[in-house]
Amino acid sequence: MILHGERRLRRLIHHQHQRSHLRADTLTDCLQVQGAQSFSGEDEVIVILDGSDLRKPHSQKLEYLDTVRDLGGHPVAGYHTLNALGMTPDGRHRLVYHTTYSTQAPGFLSEKSIVLQALSQIVRNLRAASVGRIIFVLDRGFDDQNILRRLRRLQVDFVVRVQHTTRRTRLTPTATEQPLQAAAQLAPISHRFEMSRPIVRNGRIKWRPTRTELRAREVWLDSGKLRMNVVHLSFPGRPTGEEHGWTLLTSLTVSPGVEAGQVIRLYLRRWSIEDVFAWTKTALGWEDVRVLDFEALRTLVALAWLAAAYVFELSDNLDEPTVLLLAHLGGYVPHKNRPPGKKVLLLGVQRLAAAFLAHRMAHDRDRYASPDTVLDRLFGKT
Repeated sequence: MILHGERRLRRLIHHQHQRSHLRADTLTDCLQVQGAQSFSGEDEVIVILDGSDLRKPHSQKLEYLDTVRDLGGHPVAGYHTLNALGMTPDGRHRLVYHTTYSTQAPGFLSEKSIVLQALSQIVRNLRAASVGRIIFVLDRGFDDQNILRRLRRLQVDFVVRVQHTTRRTRLTPTATEQPLQAAAQLAPISHRFEMSRPIVRNGRIKWRPTRTELRAREVWLDSGKLRMNVVHLSFPGRPTGEEHGWTLLTSLTVSPGVEAGQVIRLYLRRWSIEDVFAWTKTALGWEDVRVLDFEALRTLVALAWLAAAYVFELSDNLDEPTVLLLAHLGGYVPHKNRPPGKKVLLLGVQRLAAAFLAHRMAHDRDRYASPDTVLDRLFGKT
């Protein structure tokens, strides 16, 4: 078995082993179903859906290589991923969706179709797990009218930050159309307060106190057919890049102001997924996979997200002895107010797996091999 390990691994990654179920779609189906089932019976689950680019700036020969953006916003080679993080009001997190795709791959329809399919799949899985209320939190770029219609048909709640603030809207179903942001600013200021505003610098998030003014009202989109509420946040200090403030569309009630505040708090939770992206890319290295075959790349990235899902589950059971053992293996030093983080748990899993593989290798090859012989084999000297 060990003698042909490299050959078997190549066949597995490139889908040349007919008995293997480790394909990208099979793995992600498992991730999505198990993530949803972990919320079984919950009264409410918040779902943050967002994309993250898999950058390959120096690659030229990868299959179906696409164009994405680097941290500075410049076009580079790479692929796209779409991911969803589910969370309960008390802060429990699970990964409930993942896919890697290229707009250059055969059969690709549109990015919008991928988002619509993801929304339907997530809702189907969560409802199969008897989740009560589902609230989607989406960033700019997801305010397409087809996406808003799909959310309405799925009968879920949502908060979406608007990218197209000039889209036509009405104050009543039969009123004259005007730009959405202009319609939002016709509402009176209901609250003035200070909030922590996220700022992204070189892929890192910092929170800055910002004076804020809130307006909220009902609007009608899609020629008066689609009713929802709009919340507009303006920043009197006019911070760079935020001169026009934020415009949020939501299915939630926005009056009185207490409920509008709930909409803001929900949108701010969207930034949780940015921390997940940063952690998975650094700790799991899914941007660093090196295979030429596109399906092989999708499989390896899916495996990385499965590993992330496993660590998320471990993070919810920090009092269990086995999890504390993994934390110890990862270098955790007990501290009253500092529980082990995901990086420590992942390192513990990696060290335990390495020890297991070393033991298994020695056991399968020669049960009575000396320690020196085992080390020689690990380093390829025999």
